Amino acid sequence: MIRKLCEKLLRCCCRKRGFRYKVALIIVGIVITFYLFIIILNVIENNLEGEQPVFDVYQGEPKDEKLPIIIWWTPFTGDTGSFKRCGQHMCYFTDQRKYVSDSRTRVFLFYGSDFKPTDLPLPRSPSHDWGLLHEESPKNNFLFSMEKVMQLFNHTATFRRESDLPLTFQYLESLESLTSKKYFVPTAEKNEKGKVLAPLVYLHSDCNTPSERDSYVEELAKYIRVDSYGKCLQNKQLPSHLSDPMKNMVSHEIFSLLAQYKFNIAFENAVCQDYITEKLWRPLTVGSVPIYFGSPRVEDWLPTPKSAILVRNFESPKKLAEYLLKLQADDAAYEQHLEHKIKGQISNKNLIDAMNDREWGINNDPSKKNFIDCFECLVCKRVAENYKRELRNSSPLKFQSTIHHYGCPKPVGNFTLKEDSQNWWPELYDKAVYEAQAMENLMRRGTNYTSTDFYQEVINLLENSAVR
Repeated sequence: MIRKLCEKLLRCCCRKRGFRYKVALIIVGIVITFYLFIIILNVIENNLEGEQPVFDVYQGEPKDEKLPIIIWWTPFTGDTGSFKRCGQHMCYFTDQRKYVSDSRTRVFLFYGSDFKPTDLPLPRSPSHDWGLLHEESPKNNFLFSMEKVMQLFNHTATFRRESDLPLTFQYLESLESLTSKKYFVPTAEKNEKGKVLAPLVYLHSDCNTPSERDSYVEELAKYIRVDSYGKCLQNKQLPSHLSDPMKNMVSHEIFSLLAQYKFNIAFENAVCQDYITEKLWRPLTVGSVPIYFGSPRVEDWLPTPKSAILVRNFESPKKLAEYLLKLQADDAAYEQHLEHKIKGQISNKNLIDAMNDREWGINNDPSKKNFIDCFECLVCKRVAENYKRELRNSSPLKFQSTIHHYGCPKPVGNFTLKEDSQNWWPELYDKAVYEAQAMENLMRRGTNYTSTDFYQEVINLLENSAVR
């Protein structure tokens, strides 16, 4: 279109040399320069939005009156103050509470495990958003399983796919790791090792969990041998330098050890939609079949339909053991559960699309940002845009979290699928119900409250409940 316009101008003016010809050339030059300028601006904008959306600009005090301030109310990043650019937007991040009353403050961010109902930025201003980052187990804080609490937040990054920044794959390095044979041990070699090793391996050091996984494994071990290396039900010792479960979660030696077993017991410490940890991804990565209990929607993310054996499909530990013993004796049937390794193919389009769309990486991947940076950037873009709208007297965009951004069910035993009166986890869950109500009651007053106020309100609610 630009070229045709220029050619037309030149043809028109070439007939009459002189002043009009020179004017035409100048006009053509201006038009071309203008469009080149627009193209360059678009390229710069795309680079800011796509390739490098997050980077620290500099440390210091915020002096720009038009720059929104975002406070980590629960110190998490160790950032006392820095400017970060997210595409075209820039925000000031800090964990310093001295900015609470600053007119530029727009968001308070909370790390879920450190969230305390007795330490909140109150009274809450209508101009203040709250953001939640909580990728950890629901057992760390049952408050987020309460709708009253989740509705307090405007921006979320949790393991639930419904959250604003889903962290469902926080323990999966890449799609390639699922098909790689780096740690893979062929079935024939596993059979040989099975003369010494048990068919199943159990590596857990967080005992007495809401899912009551130890009780199930203890019953399962009555019908099939289990090698247990962790602190829970331990019957085998790890080398001393591998005994710390957190430090060695992604250890090459641990991966090589687990790869020798045909089956890995992969039980989450708690049950919630999309709460999927290394318990599942680690055996899938090394080429051992996970025996899985945890997220009810785990099938949505398996590499192939048979990649994992789900505990819920068996009426008892004994029935599960019988099935595993059949696979132990039938190599062809066993290898149907390892197609992602043997054939090197992932058939689950949902998993492929979700991983391709994931902006962040894990294990210090130098090619990608971490999910903390991505969450900060998501919040910054939203808030900075609303800040600009406010300066233009325009209506702000509204963001609201729901129970589906985290909410998890009350714990039940995975063996009985019923509440266990001897288990304290359901009691802690019930306590959180009253704490959530106490928070709502006290926040309605529009003033700050003390720890004494809070716990007295909880006691009042418990007493009133007992009377009814």
